[in-house]
Amino acid sequence: MAALAAGAKDETIACTAGLAPANFGVVANVLAADPDRKAGFIAYGDSLQMLAGTNGTTMVSELIDNREAFDALTYAPNYAGRSVLIVGADKDEAVPLDAIIKPLIAAYEAEPGVDATSAILSGDHSFSWSRDALIDTVLNWAEGCR
Repeated sequence: MAALAAGAKDETIACTAGLAPANFGVVANVLAADPDRKAGFIAYGDSLQMLAGTNGTTMVSELIDNREAFDALTYAPNYAGRSVLIVGADKDEAVPLDAIIKPLIAAYEAEPGVDATSAILSGDHSFSWSRDALIDTVLNWAEGCR
C-alpha cells in the first residue's frame, strides 16, 4: 500500500510494485461498520510496540477519518502513462484476494493509460513457499518496465 501511495504522488516514479498491498480504505470501512472488528484492530494496534507514540484507538480513528486518502483504488488514475505491478497470494489472510487484491487489479487494469500487470501466486502474505515465483514475477515485470 505504501508503494502504491508513494508512486501515485510522484510522477518521476515510472514503475511501482505492490506486493500483497493492503487497502486501508477498505479496512477503515469494515472497522467503521463492525464494532467487534474495530475492537480487535484497536487491540492489535496497541500491541505494535515498534510504533512508539501511538495506540490502537488513534490508529483506528486516523484510518476511519481519512479513509478516502487510504483507499488504494483511488490512486489508479495517477498512474496514467506509468507501469504498476500488483501481486497477491491465494492464501493470504491479511490481504484477501476477493476483498482487496482482485478489486485493486480490476481498478488499475480498467484505468486508461495505466500499464497494469498482475499476478496471483500460491502463498501466504509473506509468499513463504513461493518466493522464487515472486522474484521471477517482479524481475520479469521490472525488465519490461525500463
